[in-house]
Amino acid sequence: MVGLSPSLLALTFGLHITMVNLGIGLAWLVPYFKWRAERGEKELEAVARSLMRFYAATYGIAGVFGTAFTVFLLSYYPRFLGFAGNITMLPFGLSILMIALHFFSITSFWYGWDRWSKRTHQLIGALLALSATLIPLGFRAVFAFLNIPAGLGYDPETGKFYLDTILALTKNPTFIPLYIKSITAAFTATFLLVAGVYAYKYYTLSGKEKEVALRVVKTLAKPIGIGLGLMLVLGLWYAFSLKTTPYKFNNIFAPLGWRIRGGEAYFNTSWLFILKILLYIFQVAVVTLTLPKILRGKGSKTHGKLLLYAGLAALLTIAIGEYLNAFSQYPFFIAAWPDILANNLPLDKLPDYGVNIPQASLNTVINTVNSIALLENTKTTNKILERLGISQYFPSTSTVNEIAVEEPVVALTIGFLALLLLAAAYLVYILLTPAKKAEEQVPRTY
Repeated sequence: MVGLSPSLLALTFGLHITMVNLGIGLAWLVPYFKWRAERGEKELEAVARSLMRFYAATYGIAGVFGTAFTVFLLSYYPRFLGFAGNITMLPFGLSILMIALHFFSITSFWYGWDRWSKRTHQLIGALLALSATLIPLGFRAVFAFLNIPAGLGYDPETGKFYLDTILALTKNPTFIPLYIKSITAAFTATFLLVAGVYAYKYYTLSGKEKEVALRVVKTLAKPIGIGLGLMLVLGLWYAFSLKTTPYKFNNIFAPLGWRIRGGEAYFNTSWLFILKILLYIFQVAVVTLTLPKILRGKGSKTHGKLLLYAGLAALLTIAIGEYLNAFSQYPFFIAAWPDILANNLPLDKLPDYGVNIPQASLNTVINTVNSIALLENTKTTNKILERLGISQYFPSTSTVNEIAVEEPVVALTIGFLALLLLAAAYLVYILLTPAKKAEEQVPRTY
């Protein structure tokens, strides 16, 4: 069973990454609809404003849970964060720079509405979209590094690790497919959710608003179809790239009959993959059955609801995909190390991935990294290490910060998360509740 700290990290990370992906798509949609409104389709101004308000809220939720995730990671695994944060400072730094730029873009775009010149506002909108797309670049480089540590170097004279960022980006076979797949999923899920919202509005509104809602759905229909098609191709691309880490690949696919190097699943995550595929099939089926009817102005409110549910399913698919990617290498922080230790990944292949470690220092490096592995001394963890035959390379005791998992601290942590979830749910409720019209706001009489 997965331990407490990975479970709490998964909860905060899942909520964070879902909102981040939604934000990436909205960061493009808002400037786009604003641009169309300025070119004559003035009815789309209200659409842009509405999406911007929702985007600001999702960005806030993403930031809160992203901060919570970082704090938990530092609390549970301070040694790992110190190690990984040091050698991957450049990819992290790129993302942090883009986050700062993106925050500036959001505030400037929102508060400059109807104040900046059209050209200035459009340029800020372009910066908003570009920075949102580049934020995941550094983080995906780090995630790819956790698959296989491309670009990792070790200087035996100083005993220090370093990272060749160019090699990390160009030699890691999982980086490009992971990044492109992530961006495509963000666009597809966002477009599908927004189309679902406006499809539902189409069947509940009347007059000009009804016409505008249908126009939004028509605008997003083709990108949704393209995105769903690409997701299948990109998913296969990333799956094939994981052949460089047999442990991770087999944990996902071996129970389904697709295994490499005669491997087996040591921590079975195939059920997450099946769930992800079922959600994907649901999205494709709903889009195929409902979208053509909606575009022709036919169908019913049920069709709008189904498309909205498909959008929510798309966001859930993203979260499940992240869990699949993370837990398929449990309990290791770097997925390639168990394969190296179990001789499933030959040591002489490491230079092919830009790993610059002298042969004489390899055991020192591996032992250093494994001393901060994702272990909680659980029965599952120990059984995996024994089956792989590599338990001698790992500490026998937990490497989790013991103070962070004491009962009073755990109780406070769960209470804190509960409050965050309630606050986020209330914020979404406020956003989705229609504002009362002036004539409905009857003043009190005493």
